[in-house]
Amino acid sequence: MRKKIGVLFRKTQKTAYTFERLKACKHCHTYHVLWDTHCEECGREYQPIRKLSASVTRRYVQTRFLLMVLFVCLAILCAKSLSQILIAGGVGILLFALFYWMQKKYGSYERDAQFLPFLSQEQDAIKKSLVHHLEEIGADVKAERYKEAYEKIREIGHFIHSDTIKIRKIMFLNHFILRKDMELELETVTPSTYDKDFVEYLREVIKVQPSLVKKSVLDYARRYKAYILLQENGEQLMGQIAGAALRMRPYIDQYQDLIIEFIDFIPRDRFLRLAKLVHTHRHEGWELLYAATKRRVDAQFAFDPDFAGIS
Repeated sequence: MRKKIGVLFRKTQKTAYTFERLKACKHCHTYHVLWDTHCEECGREYQPIRKLSASVTRRYVQTRFLLMVLFVCLAILCAKSLSQILIAGGVGILLFALFYWMQKKYGSYERDAQFLPFLSQEQDAIKKSLVHHLEEIGADVKAERYKEAYEKIREIGHFIHSDTIKIRKIMFLNHFILRKDMELELETVTPSTYDKDFVEYLREVIKVQPSLVKKSVLDYARRYKAYILLQENGEQLMGQIAGAALRMRPYIDQYQDLIIEFIDFIPRDRFLRLAKLVHTHRHEGWELLYAATKRRVDAQFAFDPDFAGIS
């Protein structure tokens, strides 16, 4: 059996958008998604990608301004009289004022409009940097630095949503002792196919943070129920998953079949919540669920004072 270790994970940065996790070195033209603040190649400080994009947009604006200045200068040089010089100068001043006003009013919109094309243009450089991070993770695994490997792949997972990344995350997480105070993930590591390591991880997570069990995990349990039941204490695990579904009423409505099938394996505290709910809402489409709940109450908790009056 694998020996598990106690760890304290590095706090993850909360961002409104995934791209905000990207940092760039302007000098080396490389990107970074981890926690380092300075480029490992040249030592310069990383810049937020939005700032780098804004500087590119600013160069476009400066180029347009220089072209306009050149146009006005050519107009003045081509003038054949004083009045033509004055007209060219006046038109130039008007153009400069108009250009300044437009940049003041619409410059932010232009920066936003240029950002997506900039990201598309930089895709290859970003992918290259992510591959470099994956190579670092490989080195960490060889050195058995599983905590560092997980923290790095957790950041990469914001950009790559493949089963390969999810399963590697699970492999690392199964090396750790899980606690209630840890920043754990479940939905973001739920693979699209059955994976024994994920079921092992799910078993541990549901003990310490059952609130992480949401729709995608419940769908996974329903889809791969037959495989889960083949595992040691598979029925108990399905009962814990069914018990976690009792946290929200919409889940009870949607997963009644799962709850009824494994009602005998739902932990006592969760089953008590279920008994109280179905007693109150028995005529709201929960007739079958009520009947199954009453059967277990009568069989196992008939003399339990906590269940008095709700059978």
